[in-house]
Amino acid sequence: MGLNSSEKKFKDLSAIAVISLLISVAFCSFLIGVTILNKTQVDKLRMEQQIFERAHRIYEEITRLMYKTEMLSALVIQKNGSTESFYDIAPAMIDDPIIQDVLLAPDGIVTNIYPYYGNEEIIGMNLFDNHGNREAMLAKELGELVLCGPFDLIDGGQALVGRLPVYIKTPEEDNKFWGFVSVTLKFPQVLEHAELEIFDTYGYLYELWRMNPDTDEKYIIASNYGNQKPEKRYIEKQIQILNAEWYLRVFPVRAWYSYPENIALVLAGFCISFLVFFVMQNNYQMKKMQTVFELMAITDPLTGIFNRRHFLDIVRINLEKARRIREDCYFIMFDIDRFKLVNDTYGHQIGDKVLVDVSTRIKAGIRPYDLFARYGGEEFIVFVTGINKQEILEMTERLRLSLFSRKFDYEKISITCTASFGISQFYDYNIDKALEQSDEALYAAKRNGRNCVIFYGENNV
Repeated sequence: MGLNSSEKKFKDLSAIAVISLLISVAFCSFLIGVTILNKTQVDKLRMEQQIFERAHRIYEEITRLMYKTEMLSALVIQKNGSTESFYDIAPAMIDDPIIQDVLLAPDGIVTNIYPYYGNEEIIGMNLFDNHGNREAMLAKELGELVLCGPFDLIDGGQALVGRLPVYIKTPEEDNKFWGFVSVTLKFPQVLEHAELEIFDTYGYLYELWRMNPDTDEKYIIASNYGNQKPEKRYIEKQIQILNAEWYLRVFPVRAWYSYPENIALVLAGFCISFLVFFVMQNNYQMKKMQTVFELMAITDPLTGIFNRRHFLDIVRINLEKARRIREDCYFIMFDIDRFKLVNDTYGHQIGDKVLVDVSTRIKAGIRPYDLFARYGGEEFIVFVTGINKQEILEMTERLRLSLFSRKFDYEKISITCTASFGISQFYDYNIDKALEQSDEALYAAKRNGRNCVIFYGENNV
């Protein structure tokens, strides 16, 4: 029973409502998709802008501080390799809290460092044999300032180191390698100027990384994702700082569906779509109900043919047309013989079935444009135009035989059903007079033994 109910509800859906729902869903999905895509593009542009700005700040800050080594190099060259005035100039060079120390390393061996206290253990260190030895050799080979690190310090913490090779003129050689001057920067404090925490504000994950020159493996310099696993999608910018290639990689933290405003858009789209569907479906139901009510107003609920009131209204309209073209019109009124006996013998349910089957047989025997109605109880009426008297008599006789010649069978019950017919002609297109005459002809047929046809004006009627 539940299945039948579901099938009925499914069949009762309006095709227009379903199509409207699909179109609405498609349209809303398109608008939502475009909106989310545009938002994603705006976020991407904003992310690219921030990456570019942070990368520039990292480059700018590190190179600005690293080039302090130029001052130390100039000191050594001017003094022709002497380091006597180092401790006089060095304090003025540490003018930024990010700078941890500056040092001199003739032939790669550290001899001078400022500040000295706390860094005594560095004196005597061979830069070619310690952290950044590759960068030290590279600096000597290229003759340029190179960046080392970040790496762990002896006393804890991390640092970035800039090493600049110094070449001096001697009697034996015009461009002799003297050693290194170096600046050590505190890490990660050196990144503070870049304000990488802005990525947290925008909800992005980031990592700053480089290839470790000692192991040739990826080394993450800084990141904000901890144990959180970033997505595969990212935007990356290379930062060329002296000899080092750093990379700033940024990941979107959340997918589009994790943003409340995007979910709200999707829900709003579905709500609008279903609202359109319910409006269209309700409109369909209203029209369907209106059609049902209109049909109930003009038809007999049992047999489905016209009821008496509507039949007479339509007849009046057709009479006006017949009057203009002077067309012959007739009423055929008939009544089922001894119908009360059928109801009393077999019950009203069988009686109703007889009424339905009688109307079905009569409807099959008249023309499609003839008007047929249940006049009341077991009495029916037909309005016929465009034929002559002989033809109306033949037509009525066929209708009488259609009822009489074949029994009405219902399960184990078989009923012979006849009817009496009375015909009247509209001589002056007076509907009331024609009704009265067909009624008189019908009762004449009853008096004449039933199951016969009487034309008004004949047979003493």
